[in-house]
Amino acid sequence: MPTIPASRFAWAPPTLAVAVALSLPLVGLGADTPVPRAPTPAPAFLDDQPAIGELMQGIDGLRRLPVQGVSIVQSGDKTFFVSANGRYVFLGPAIDLWHGERIASLADADRLMGRIDISRLKLDLNDLGALDVGDGSREVLVFVDPACAHCATLLEQLDGLSPAQRAPYRFRLIPLALLGAPSLAAAVNLNCLAETDRPAATQALLTHRLAALPPAQERCGQGALQRALVTAHLLGVTSVPFLIAPDGRLQTGVPTDLLAWLAGGQA
Repeated sequence: MPTIPASRFAWAPPTLAVAVALSLPLVGLGADTPVPRAPTPAPAFLDDQPAIGELMQGIDGLRRLPVQGVSIVQSGDKTFFVSANGRYVFLGPAIDLWHGERIASLADADRLMGRIDISRLKLDLNDLGALDVGDGSREVLVFVDPACAHCATLLEQLDGLSPAQRAPYRFRLIPLALLGAPSLAAAVNLNCLAETDRPAATQALLTHRLAALPPAQERCGQGALQRALVTAHLLGVTSVPFLIAPDGRLQTGVPTDLLAWLAGGQA
């Protein structure tokens, strides 16, 4: 399955983390502020904390969180977080803002990190160029690349569902461009066509009739693709197809049985 490269488009906007970092004022770093020449002593409260060696003894379990470079570790009745290089340890519970819940144990991490509650993120999927199949009340997000063979297989499954099977769902197909110039052209052309004829764009994606798409003019369709790529990165999408079920479950790759997966079964 194709993966999302670190940087494929020169015109892609900076990530949210970079944008936030650049917007923060440099408090207390004026021209007259002296630069400290010696390490600051550790706060007194650290004297009461267990030594690193003690924390790392008898590890019962470890999970890599869906954020770069941080894992949660369970050691007896202690739970802590450690950086990828082992240099930093963070004590105390974490807060999963996407679910509004505390992560204080491996069980919490297991329960939350395999799901994304899209309703809490307030995403406008139309801004991402979403092409809809069905009008049911249960939304399914599907990230695809127009030139991806695995994605074409999934779209064939989707297009082959009967009206009754499709009725409960609204599939939101979000085009990405991961496979070079052909993907980029197809995704932009799809988005541009969708601005004036969304049903035709949806049908072209489902039936893989991309060569006949009218070429986009100027920057038509590029904005939606930019926003889709940034959103995919923030959601942790690293390959396609990538699906998010109505209950928040995540699926990378084509489910063996799409309907069974949608109903809550194994992929």
